[in-house]
Amino acid sequence: MPPSDYASAAGGALKLKGGGVDKKKKKKKSKPADASAEASIQAKARSKSSSHTPRRSISPDTAEKALKEDGGRRKTEAEKRHDEMRRKRLEDRLKKEGVKTHKEKVEELNKYLSGLSEHHDMPKIGPG
Repeated sequence: MPPSDYASAAGGALKLKGGGVDKKKKKKKSKPADASAEASIQAKARSKSSSHTPRRSISPDTAEKALKEDGGRRKTEAEKRHDEMRRKRLEDRLKKEGVKTHKEKVEELNKYLSGLSEHHDMPKIGPG
């Protein structure tokens, strides 16, 4: 194909309808270099002079539990209701079925399968 076929094609980013405004990142204003260096020197001096760790407002166990409950964020009312209903349904199902071990579940399944007619048996396919 000759290059003239592509002469009308425009290069660069795609242009969308109604996308007249280009969004560009704004640069953050930083502190002067000497001020940031001075701040880091002061922080190092403070860390060397203090030998104890600051107190925590809550215990680590409490904080960990709170994070697990929230999933790291606050839940909406709808999410709280959903979780509560899911928990209630699980409790109801466990009360109805009871807690079974894996062995009991397998025995129950085998009993069910043995009661089925031969119509449900797997046909033999191939040699063997």
